[in-house]
Amino acid sequence: MSNDQANLDELWRLRNAAAVTLGLTEDQMRRAVRGASVDELIALVETFAPGRAPGPEWTRTFEPLVERLWSWRDDATMAALAETFQARGMPWAAVANALSVENGARIKAGLRHPAWARQAAFTQV
Repeated sequence: MSNDQANLDELWRLRNAAAVTLGLTEDQMRRAVRGASVDELIALVETFAPGRAPGPEWTRTFEPLVERLWSWRDDATMAALAETFQARGMPWAAVANALSVENGARIKAGLRHPAWARQAAFTQV
């Protein structure tokens, strides 16, 4: 076995371990989000203050969170979150828009959850 083959084998094992870890972390996050109060979810969303984290990193991390919130929480909870951030005005407009009913409907329509899958096939990781 060549050194390159050993490297490929090790990379494949590492990839599989990472996939398992991500799956377990998603499960843990889902349980935590489902059990969280509205105030706890507000505190989580506040960590994405647009003024502190502008640009692609904000989008790369915030949009997957919003997708999961819409998947894991009920419409009433999401409406409470949207109302909270709408009341904060323009600095929070992007957050309020992401939590809007219209965006939630778009997200829910785009989610696939095959019968054999444990979780929805999220579009954003």
